[in-house]
Amino acid sequence: MNGTRAAPGVTPSEVAMNGKNEMEVVEQAPIPKTNANIGLKSPVNTVEDVNQEDSTNSPPPIPHVEINQMPLSMIIRNLTVYTVKEISQYMKTTVHMNTADTSTARKMRFLNLLIFIRNQFLKLYVLIKWCRTIKENNFNIMIDLLNWFRGTNMTVNNCIWALKSTLESTTNAKLPNVDLVTALEVLTLGRPNLPTHDFKLSGENNEYETVNGQLRIPTKLIMQRLKDLNIIVMIKISSIDIPKQFNNYEIRDGRVYITVPGEFEIQLSTIDRHSPFFFVDFKLLFAGTDSLFNKPRLEKIINDVLLRNKKPLYSLYSLLHRYVLTLQLYMIHLELLNLENDGKFSGGNLVHSYNAKKSLIVMKYWRNGKLGNKTKIIIGVDRKSEDLVLKWDNENAKQSMHMPLVYTHVVGNVEAILDEIMFNHSRLIRADLLSRGVFQEDEEDPSVLLFQLPTTCLSTAPIQLKIDLVSGVFYFKNPSPLLLEYVSQINRAETPEDLTSVLQRLKLDKIVHIIRNMFDKTGWVCSKVIKLDNPIATSVNSEEIKTNLLQNDMFIRLASWPVNWYLILTIVSSNSSCIIEKRIGKIISTSGKWKVQYLDTTNVLSLKLESITYKKIISLQKSTLNRIINHTLIDSLNHLKTRNKVCSPDLIVNSLPKHLLEDEVDDKVPHSIENYHHISLITIELESFLEGSKALSGILESTMFLRMDYKKFEIRLYGKFKRSTMAFHCQCDDLLINFVEREPLAFYLAETFTNLNEIVQYLTLFRQKLMQLVVLTDVVERLHKNFASDHFKIISLKPNEVTFKYLKSSTDDKDCTINIITNEQTIKNLTVKLSDKNPQHIIQPFIDNQQFEYQFIFSYLQFTSPLFCCLKEILDESNKEERLENAKEESDSTRTSTSITLGLHNLSEYQLVYFNPELGYKITLILELKEVSINGKKKIQFYVHFSQDEHITTKSSAYPLIHQVRNEIFMLEMKKRDGTPSLIKLDNTRNVIRLGNGISCDSDSIVEVLMSINKILLGDSKSAPQITTVPPTNKTI
Repeated sequence: MNGTRAAPGVTPSEVAMNGKNEMEVVEQAPIPKTNANIGLKSPVNTVEDVNQEDSTNSPPPIPHVEINQMPLSMIIRNLTVYTVKEISQYMKTTVHMNTADTSTARKMRFLNLLIFIRNQFLKLYVLIKWCRTIKENNFNIMIDLLNWFRGTNMTVNNCIWALKSTLESTTNAKLPNVDLVTALEVLTLGRPNLPTHDFKLSGENNEYETVNGQLRIPTKLIMQRLKDLNIIVMIKISSIDIPKQFNNYEIRDGRVYITVPGEFEIQLSTIDRHSPFFFVDFKLLFAGTDSLFNKPRLEKIINDVLLRNKKPLYSLYSLLHRYVLTLQLYMIHLELLNLENDGKFSGGNLVHSYNAKKSLIVMKYWRNGKLGNKTKIIIGVDRKSEDLVLKWDNENAKQSMHMPLVYTHVVGNVEAILDEIMFNHSRLIRADLLSRGVFQEDEEDPSVLLFQLPTTCLSTAPIQLKIDLVSGVFYFKNPSPLLLEYVSQINRAETPEDLTSVLQRLKLDKIVHIIRNMFDKTGWVCSKVIKLDNPIATSVNSEEIKTNLLQNDMFIRLASWPVNWYLILTIVSSNSSCIIEKRIGKIISTSGKWKVQYLDTTNVLSLKLESITYKKIISLQKSTLNRIINHTLIDSLNHLKTRNKVCSPDLIVNSLPKHLLEDEVDDKVPHSIENYHHISLITIELESFLEGSKALSGILESTMFLRMDYKKFEIRLYGKFKRSTMAFHCQCDDLLINFVEREPLAFYLAETFTNLNEIVQYLTLFRQKLMQLVVLTDVVERLHKNFASDHFKIISLKPNEVTFKYLKSSTDDKDCTINIITNEQTIKNLTVKLSDKNPQHIIQPFIDNQQFEYQFIFSYLQFTSPLFCCLKEILDESNKEERLENAKEESDSTRTSTSITLGLHNLSEYQLVYFNPELGYKITLILELKEVSINGKKKIQFYVHFSQDEHITTKSSAYPLIHQVRNEIFMLEMKKRDGTPSLIKLDNTRNVIRLGNGISCDSDSIVEVLMSINKILLGDSKSAPQITTVPPTNKTI
C-alpha cells in the first residue's frame, strides 16, 4: 500500500520474501541452548533407537537374480557368429566402396574392426578369469552383486535429481547479501539460527501455546513489524532521488513495488533507513521470459548496484532498462527465427541479421520479389525516447503522410507489424501502378489490379493481378499458359517501368497470337523462323512516342506465292491502342542471318486492331498477291538496273491513255478505279531497260508501260514508236508484236503466266524481243535510207533475219541477208551475207574478217554497187566475146588477145589490169575511194588513174592507148583547130572532175567513166580478151 505507516518502537528485522508473497519474519537474537530448535534432532537416543541400531549391524542378504541368464557356451557361440558375419560383410562392402580410397585407408578400417572384435573376446576372457577366482566358482554371486549395484545406483540418482528439483524450487527464496549467514544456516540446519524470544513462528491465535517448550509468535507482532518496515521504506524512498520512471510505486508488506509499464516490476526492501535497499523480487511485464534470464545472477548484480552507487535507483533503472531492451531484442530475434524457419515467412521470404553488440536487428522481406526487395526494416533503440522501436525504411512511404514508419510496442507484435508493413507496401505499389494508366482498380476487391488483355480483335477481358503479401511476388488469378510464362518475367522486374514493359509485351504477344490464329485458319502460313537483327522501321517518327511503344514483325505468306516474298505485318502496341502496318517485302537468308532484300516503303497501309476481320484477311489473299507480283517485277527491274515507277490508281484513271487499260475501250463507260482494280501499271525507262542502247533513242518513246492483268493472268509490255517506220509495211508474225488499232504507233508484247515464280522470266523475254524489234526496225530504216530506190525490196522479215534486194540488174532471188545473232538476254552481233551471184560478193571476206558496223556496210554496198555492176558487165561482155572468138581462133592465127584482171587490195582500192602478151604490154587502171571536199562539204568520190609502177615509154605499144585515155578522159576540155572538142563527151557526168593524170567522180558517174576508158583500152585490140579474176588480198581499209 502507498503511504502505509508502522507503529513506532518496532525493531528492525530481516524479511525474506518468495515469489508467492509468502513471508517469514525472524528476529536477530542469539540461538538458545535448547533442543527445541526447529529441524534439529535431540542428542538423547531412546530405547527404540538403540534396538534399531543393533539390528543393522549385520548386512542384509543380496537379492538373488535368476532371470536373463544364459550358458557361457551360448555367449561364446553368439560372439563367434557375430565376428564371422562382420568380417564377411566387410569383405563384401569393400569391393563396392570408393575406388579413390588408398590401400592404407582400407587397411586402417580393417584393423579397427579387428581391434573391436578382439576387445569383445578380451572382455569375455577377463570375465571368465575373474569368475574362477571366486570361491567354489560361484559366479552367480557376482551377477547378484552387479544387479544390487545397479539398483543402488538408481536410488542414488533419484536422490540427486530430487535435490536438483529442490534447488530449482528454492530459486525464488529472497535473501539479501547482508543475511548470507542466515541463508547458509537455513541450508544446513533447515531453519535460520536466529533468536525467537521463546516464540514459535505461527499464526495461531493462541499466543501462549508452546511447542517443545517454546511460545508461538503472535500475529499482531508480525503485523506490527510489517507496518514498521513500511514506514522505514517510505521514509527511505522519500529521502533519496528517484528517476521519473520509478514514480509509479507501491509500498506494502514491508517492501516497495516499483513498476515500469511494459518493462518490469521490481521489489526492494531495507532493514532500516540507514541501510541500503536490497533485492527482493523481479518480474518482467511481458510474456515468454521465464527461461531467458538468470535470476540469482541478476540479484547479485542489482544488490551490488544498490550498494555502490550514490544514486542507486537511477543506476538501477539504467541497468534494468538496458537489460530489458537487450532481452526484448533477443526475444524479437527468437520470434523472427521462428517465423523464418517454421512460420509463415519460411522459404526465404524474410531474412534478418541480429547484432547484439549494437543492439540492432535489420530485416529484409520479399526476397523472392524484385520490385519491393530494396526496402528494409530496422529494429533498435530510439536515441530520444530510449525505447525499442521498429522503423520501416521506404522512400515512397516517407512521401505518403498516412502511413506509419515507426512502430513501438514491438515485443510480441512483430508478426502483426510485419503484416501491416507488407500490406502498406503493396498499397504503395498498387497506387504507383494505377497512376501509370496501365491498370484499373477492382471495385469488389481493392487488392486486385485489373489489366485489360485482348481476347479477340474486337473484345478485351480483364486479368487479375495480385501481390502475395508474404513473398512479395505477383501472381495471376486463374492463369492461362501464356500468363504463366510471363509471371516469372513480371517478378524479375525491378521497377514499375520494367513491370509495365513486361505487361505491354504480354499484351503484344497476345495480339500476335490472335492475329496468327486468324491467319492460320484462313490458309495463310505464318513463319516463326524469321528473326531480323533490326526491326522494320515504322511510320512513328517521334522518339518520345517510340519509347512507350512495342513492336513485333510478323512474316506471312501463301504457299502459292513466289519464294521469299512475304506480307509483313508490323504490330505497334501502346497502352491504349494497337496499330498494324502492312508491307510487302522479300526476305532472304545469307550466312545464317535473315535480311530484307526488298521492302515496299511507299504503299504502307495502317490499320487498327479493331478493324481486322476474317473477311478482310480473306480479301488480302487477292489484293496482296497483286502487290506481290508488282513488287516482284519491281525487284527484278531493280536487279536489271531499270528505272521504274508504279502508277497510282488516280493516275491510271485520269491521265494515262485508255488503250493501256483495255483492249477495246468503250467511251460510253466512265473511268473508275473499281473497273480496273485487277490491273496495275509500272512505268519503265526504255534506255535503262535495254541497258543504255543509244540506237533506240530515235525509234521508240523513252517511256514504256508494264501492265499486269490479274484477272486474265496476263502480262503486257506497251511501247510506242516515235514516227511511222518502214517496218510497219513488213510482215513479221514471228515477233508476236501486236499493234493497237486506235494508236497506229503503239504496240505491245503479251505473255500469259501460270507460275508466279516464273513471272520474272518474262521480263528477260520482253527485253530480248524488244531489243530484236529495235534492232530490226533500225536495220530496216537504214536499209530504206541507204538503198532508197525503186528496185529496193525486202524479200522476208524475221526476228533474226532480213533478206532484201537492192541491185538494179539482179536476177537472183535475194542480194543480201542480214542475220541478227542474239543470246538469252541481248543482241550479240549482226552478220551480212551477200549472195553468190551478187557482183559485190568479192568483198565478202573483208566483211567477215573485219568487225564493221552495219551502218557502214549498208552505205558501202549502196555506194559501190554501180561500180561492181559495171565491172561485172565489163567482165561478162569480155567473157561473151571470148566464147564467140574461140571458134575462130584456129582459122585466124594472127589475131591478138587482151586479158582483163580485177584485183582488190582492200575495200578502198581496186585495180583493172589489161594484159596483152602478144603485144607485150600491161596496163593497170587503179580505182580508189577517197574523201574529198567539194564546196566545203566532204564527200566520198572515186579516183581513177593509171598505176605509176608500169613505166610505159613512148616506144611501148600501150603508150598510144594510155595517151588517148589521158587526152580524151583525164585532160581538161580543149578545142581543136577546126573548133570541135578534143575530148570524149561524157553524158550525165555532172560530178566528174578531170585531173589530168586521173579523173574523180561519184557513184552515179563511175559507170560511164569506166565504160569509156574500157572502150579506149580495148579499141585497137580486135581480138577477144582473156579475162581472169585475181582473188583479193588481206589488206585492210
